[in-house]
Amino acid sequence: AGAMAERLRGETAAIALFSAGKKPIVVAQTTESARALGVKAGEMVKRASKALGGGGGGKDDFAQGGGADSAAIPVAVKELEAYLATIG
Repeated sequence: AGAMAERLRGETAAIALFSAGKKPIVVAQTTESARALGVKAGEMVKRASKALGGGGGGKDDFAQGGGADSAAIPVAVKELEAYLATIG
């Protein structure tokens, strides 16, 4: 996520990456301009991890978490879409 956020520097972007292994992992990163709008990586991960049956968190710029149910990744993505729709 870090390299992608670096490439998007100056853009308004929020990035979430999921790993669908035995125990799913989610990481999120936001650009400075996304944070200025109120997008928080910690909140993104908190919501996604909850949908995955786990937990996580972090700061406004970077966060990580995980869960127990890889099959719930589509639900976690919908949670992120719903969260981002409330911004701005």
